[in-house]
Amino acid sequence: MGGNRRIAGSIAGLVIVALLSACGGGHFHTTSPGETTSAPPYLEMRAESSAGTLHFPRGVYVLDAVDDNSFYYRAPQKIVQHSWSGGLRYDGGVFVAKRNHRKLRGYVIMPSGLTHVGNMSRTDHVFRYYTNQPSGAY
Repeated sequence: MGGNRRIAGSIAGLVIVALLSACGGGHFHTTSPGETTSAPPYLEMRAESSAGTLHFPRGVYVLDAVDDNSFYYRAPQKIVQHSWSGGLRYDGGVFVAKRNHRKLRGYVIMPSGLTHVGNMSRTDHVFRYYTNQPSGAY
């Protein structure tokens, strides 16, 4: 089952790279928690967050990609968009500004491409260096 999750994560990363490359994204590339030392490898969202009809789950988000301005943390499960026709599920997560780690926003990979959404800066969260790190530790 872990292999399927890795494959799905790799595919999501490749989709992100393709979409941002097409949009001229600045030096965007996928990464892994062990490759990037300039940012904590994990972001724990301690509460659910939403941006309009998009709902971001609580849980541990994993550093997945980097560009010139932001770090992208992949959600532990799909982002759900509630609509009159039911729930739609998308790959996505939270991106954090490099200049201000307190500035968090959501991102979702829609059929039209990667879309930045909402302001999640007030959502209870903590950056982590280990997945088994005690809650509240930095």
